[in-house]
Amino acid sequence: MKKLRVFKGAVFCIIFTMVIAGCSTNNTKSLHSEASPGQTTQTQNTLEENTIVKGNLFHGFYNPKIDGKGKMLPLQYNGGELTLDYSVRASGDAKNVGFLIFVDGKPQPYKLNKTAASYQYMHTIQVKEDDQDTPFTFLFTPIIGKSGDNLHISIVSMYNPSFLPDMKETTSYGGYQTTLETGTELIFNQDTEMLDIAALSQQEGLSNVHQSTEPVTEDLLKKHSVMEKVDVEALEKRVFSDLSVNGETKQDNFKVDKSGKLKITFKLFGHPEVRYRNTFYINHKALASEEVSSFETVLSKGNAVVVDAEIELDKLEDFNTFYVVSVPVNANDFPDDVIIVQKTPSLLLYK
Repeated sequence: MKKLRVFKGAVFCIIFTMVIAGCSTNNTKSLHSEASPGQTTQTQNTLEENTIVKGNLFHGFYNPKIDGKGKMLPLQYNGGELTLDYSVRASGDAKNVGFLIFVDGKPQPYKLNKTAASYQYMHTIQVKEDDQDTPFTFLFTPIIGKSGDNLHISIVSMYNPSFLPDMKETTSYGGYQTTLETGTELIFNQDTEMLDIAALSQQEGLSNVHQSTEPVTEDLLKKHSVMEKVDVEALEKRVFSDLSVNGETKQDNFKVDKSGKLKITFKLFGHPEVRYRNTFYINHKALASEEVSSFETVLSKGNAVVVDAEIELDKLEDFNTFYVVSVPVNANDFPDDVIIVQKTPSLLLYK
């Protein structure tokens, strides 16, 4: 029997005028939608002139159950560890890929291929051959869910997560570590078993977390008007994120002290009424504050949601990859809009 796949793909590119400019979270769309189930909405992504395609990345559910119309059926949770068959196909520079999983917007640690494997928030896969399917299996006990719930699972790939600037030959991530998302629904036929997330792979280190709102200013709009102008009208349909450390906006690296605390300010603004869960990551592990690893925010017209926090520097390594992932949890409420996972550019925190 032919194996069915639900794939979502992206093309990674280099723009001549930059060191490496990938397709950012805000403009990464599905360039190719493969397979019979046809779950993915096909969107044309117009590449800039003077670009070179450096690789392709596709990933999706492997041999999913489908209904009579060829649509993928929701997953079913019946207790114990959930087994999710998946596949990735890549070429060129896109063959190092990592995966993050979210259940109802909350970061989900998982095992890869073996029940005896360790729970981690991210596992990486090195695809050996160009354009060849590499099947594998996610295994995990959902961290949330009760009998009767229907929750969304988001599977987010990250391009070249192993890359880390060394401040000698390289000082930035360039276009590396951009994301591509796919997902499906998970129906709970019984309550999930509670996992001790902190004991598995959660990393403490966030403190003094405070959430607030503030008006979106002209300066903030101008700051995000890089490739195209961002105005008030754009905020009705699109979502933007902003990250600063110690009051400075950095796109590449930031030197930190060996001890003390680093002040982080994260802003999310745009499409009104979209609800997000935001997770801070250090070295691809979710950062927690008093056992909370994600922070819920609801966007409102004309305002930015602000999450202020501090990172304890003595818990960091000498070189650290830092970013924030925001997962929409009510995207189905806006069927005519493209509501996707947001990720800030990876930032190197080094001592």
